[in-house]
Amino acid sequence: MITTLGFVMMLGIIALILLKRLTPVVAFALVPVAACLLAGFSPAEIGGFIKSGLTAVAPTATLFIFAILYFGIMRERGLFDPLVNFLIRRTRGEPLRVAIVTVLVAGIAHLDGVGAATFLLTIPAFLPLYQRLRMSPLILLCLVGLTAGVVNMVPWGGPTARAAATSGVDASALWLPLVPVQALGIVLLLGLACLFGVRAQRRLRAEGHTAGGDMSAYLLPPRDTALALDDWRYWANVGLTLIILLILFTGAFPLYASFMVGLGIALLLNYPRPDEQGRQLARHANDALQMALVMLAAGILLGILAGAGMSEGMAGALIALLPAGSAGVLHLIVGFFGVPLGMLFSPDAYYFALMPIVRDIATAAGVPVDAVARAMLIGENTGFSISPVVPSVYLAIGLAQVELREHLKFTFLWAWGIGIVLLAFAWAIGAIGG
Repeated sequence: MITTLGFVMMLGIIALILLKRLTPVVAFALVPVAACLLAGFSPAEIGGFIKSGLTAVAPTATLFIFAILYFGIMRERGLFDPLVNFLIRRTRGEPLRVAIVTVLVAGIAHLDGVGAATFLLTIPAFLPLYQRLRMSPLILLCLVGLTAGVVNMVPWGGPTARAAATSGVDASALWLPLVPVQALGIVLLLGLACLFGVRAQRRLRAEGHTAGGDMSAYLLPPRDTALALDDWRYWANVGLTLIILLILFTGAFPLYASFMVGLGIALLLNYPRPDEQGRQLARHANDALQMALVMLAAGILLGILAGAGMSEGMAGALIALLPAGSAGVLHLIVGFFGVPLGMLFSPDAYYFALMPIVRDIATAAGVPVDAVARAMLIGENTGFSISPVVPSVYLAIGLAQVELREHLKFTFLWAWGIGIVLLAFAWAIGAIGG
């Protein structure tokens, strides 16, 4: 009965989320509890399951909240603006340079892991330049979206945070073996940018137009809240961010604790008055709390799946149905189809409903849980900018002034192809088994 109830519960949650009948927070909080009550568990037992699940996801939710707040303040203070403007100046109005710089700027802009902020920073800045050079906005959207997808594997990115919560693996431990995969992804995207840029440059010359000119009109507009380069606080912010990133690579201190302390220092450094600090926290709270609430609610689902024995029962039932030997490569199969699956499943459904089942089947066959999480991360991340179930995608196509079907037609095969190459590379270096 528990196994059947588990399947009904998971399919019901996926359907309710995809059909937009319930928000993920409501679905994750209520449906598992209702299923447990139907199975005959007492409130005390259900409370124990929930406590266990929340304990598992709390560090990742904490990391997400404080990292997003930290990077929100750094963005307000213009931490990356001078570098972005330097890169824009270096394009010199040449399509090849413009395409390459688009990838570099999108990668820098997405270090905070917030897709909407990345699109708001890069697309309005580059669209006039693309229009001037007669370059299709579809190229801009493709390069920005795929670059953001590759960078999105950072530990404080939403997908990695979800995968860490579901797998029980620390987000930074999950991410570090993916650094070479991200590096290859950026190289592939720079190659794709060169292809697009050379084509556009040839077309521009064939039409008799010349590149070059003053690039000052295309620089990021000054922020009222940004610090000047001659302000010591700007360089203090740079130093603080570099220290946090160094801690990230060395593992000398828990990452969530690093961002907690870092946020405190950043607030005191940039906004000494308590009322200013409160306003900044309120300003960025929506980005930080929205995902954290979903993650904490998902802790209820994950705790009940494990505590009630549903997860183990569903995995056993599915293993019995799978062809012999296929359970050990299921995570690779799902990872291979990560881009198209990401277009069908919302990120919450993908990581909190689909991943637990794949995780338990694969781990029962001897696959490490971190390998399962990384395999499912790669494809879904790479193609997040073409997923119709990701809200920030509609912001991106609106800013670029293109239709969704045109964007999907132009970008889908590039996204899936790069995702497959990155998955194969991750397998070759042992990040996802092999």
